[in-house]
Amino acid sequence: MSDYKVKYQLHFHTFNKTVEEKLEIANGTEFFDGEMNRFVYSEKDACDYVRNSHKVGDIKQLFKIPQEIYDSEYGKVGATSLKILRCWIG
Repeated sequence: MSDYKVKYQLHFHTFNKTVEEKLEIANGTEFFDGEMNRFVYSEKDACDYVRNSHKVGDIKQLFKIPQEIYDSEYGKVGATSLKILRCWIG
């Protein structure tokens, strides 16, 4: 089976900036959702994987953080919100 592709938006509240990104997730990818180990075998699972990555603060997995954020007065990403735009098999 092919990989799942999830297109999403991240909004960086500290910087008032929104970016769209796309993440490719391999079929069968394992992740821990806070209660149990889960696997990506459907589009819903792929979306849950992305949401879980955001929830646990693994922002570097979702978005390549530009150096300008580290160089800013804040020095880190800060609060973000996530919106799933689309998920498909590709």
